[in-house]
Amino acid sequence: IHAGIGVDCYAWSSSPLRRYVDMVNQWQLIACIKQGSTAALVAPFKPKDASLFAIISGFDDAYAAYRSIQNQMELYWTLRYLAQENIQELDAVIIKDGLARANELPLVLSIVGGPQAQRGDQVKLKITMVNELLLAINATVVEILSQPSSSSESVEDAEAEEELGVTPVAIAMDLEDSAESNEATPEAVQVTSTGA
Repeated sequence: IHAGIGVDCYAWSSSPLRRYVDMVNQWQLIACIKQGSTAALVAPFKPKDASLFAIISGFDDAYAAYRSIQNQMELYWTLRYLAQENIQELDAVIIKDGLARANELPLVLSIVGGPQAQRGDQVKLKITMVNELLLAINATVVEILSQPSSSSESVEDAEAEEELGVTPVAIAMDLEDSAESNEATPEAVQVTSTGA
């Protein structure tokens, strides 16, 4: 995405504006850049400002509700696809004890029974139960296809954490002057960062 806007890279806090919380981030960053050591005094939201935390909390709640609905819709249509295509077996990777992520579908499913597989193992699953009403699916490990090398295991771990969802992050920026500067170090200016 960043290539399309002509920059080498960007962070959520400096990304193109898509949400109100992005605009709040921009206001805080602009104050930091323009004011330097006095940013904490002139930023739109002061350190530990209750109204800033209310904005963050409101956004977090709305984003969590949106993500929940999105996940439910995605799961429903994935289950419908499995029924439509009469898919009985899937290749998947174990992401943690009792859970696997399908390799070719946006699907995380519960594992019940079968050979004992470890985190990161590639497995073949047999679907044992699908309930579209409850949005539930279970499977059994039929075969362990391969076990991860130590280098790929860390990649799988990161992907598993991403799949299971990550809580929003709040970053407090503390602007410290360089060694040459004699100005006082300001208080932290709060900047928020949450999932896109």
